[in-house]
Amino acid sequence: MQEETPHFSTVSYNFRHRFTEETIDQVFRWILEEVAEAGCLSPKAVFVDGTHIKANANTKKQVKVQIPAASKHYAKELLKEVNADREFHGKKPFDDDDEPPVLTKKPRDNTSRKKLDRRKKEKLHTMTRSVTDPDSGLFVKGDHKRQFAYEAHTACDKHGFVLETVIIPGNVHDSAAFDAVYDRLTSISRSRDHYCGLCLQDASYLQKDI
Repeated sequence: MQEETPHFSTVSYNFRHRFTEETIDQVFRWILEEVAEAGCLSPKAVFVDGTHIKANANTKKQVKVQIPAASKHYAKELLKEVNADREFHGKKPFDDDDEPPVLTKKPRDNTSRKKLDRRKKEKLHTMTRSVTDPDSGLFVKGDHKRQFAYEAHTACDKHGFVLETVIIPGNVHDSAAFDAVYDRLTSISRSRDHYCGLCLQDASYLQKDI
């Protein structure tokens, strides 16, 4: 307590250039533990929201790419449970639509081959990718300017303490990011014996399974 407070630039430089991602995560967890031990943490009501962060990328430097269409997290979990129940009752499990169909023999004619090609094409969608920062996503919303960005989804308790943050590309819908936020919150709850109860978010996270 008697030591001189370090200059903010020293802390900022260390976090940007010296500390690894694992070190930063350990510092964050340590601070969260101190807050919890002081009795100031209240995760029974968790508030989740996302904010866009502009990427350092020029929108004129972009390319069109085709990527596989990601399936819903809930659909995978549901298929896993259904197949477990079918195997328990001695039935054949359903195939995962995300995996390419396996041919047991050569197709009889060109029609079957065309159907397979069409199915594969339906699993792809075209997206705009930045040449400078390919991890970012093109964000367009309402009257906002088109820009490459990221979105930080942050979960806080009622006192404003940050419990978890997940960073995703700016062109990913909020509902697709909620699964990652929820999984990390539940893992924190199990490891620290802190019960995460009610989770509150706006309508942008709305989907049938949430």
